[in-house]
Amino acid sequence: MATNNKFPIRVSFIGNPKPGASVEVRILIGHPMETGFRMADNGIDQIPKNIIEKVFVKLNQEVIFEADVGTGIAANPLISFLIEVPEKGGVISVNWVDDLGNTGQTEKELISFKS
Repeated sequence: MATNNKFPIRVSFIGNPKPGASVEVRILIGHPMETGFRMADNGIDQIPKNIIEKVFVKLNQEVIFEADVGTGIAANPLISFLIEVPEKGGVISVNWVDDLGNTGQTEKELISFKS
């Protein structure tokens, strides 16, 4: 449920979501990440800078990951990290803001399975 369809966000979980186990969270943000140094096709104009500046990830309203992002990150950044699965699962929310004031937000439920 991303709020900005121009820049889609995909969240996926890799691993067995048992309580106490570690799962990998993968976040793919569709964003051009233009540095402002690249020339347009006409060879005269520069493509304006447009980069993500901040990414925040929360699990059940608690910040679990925060990143300052810059020009060294490629287009469509992929962010990956491990978390411990809570007993009752939860909701992962992702928020970002770029240098032009564009924002993106999405949420995905992490369901915990006992086995």
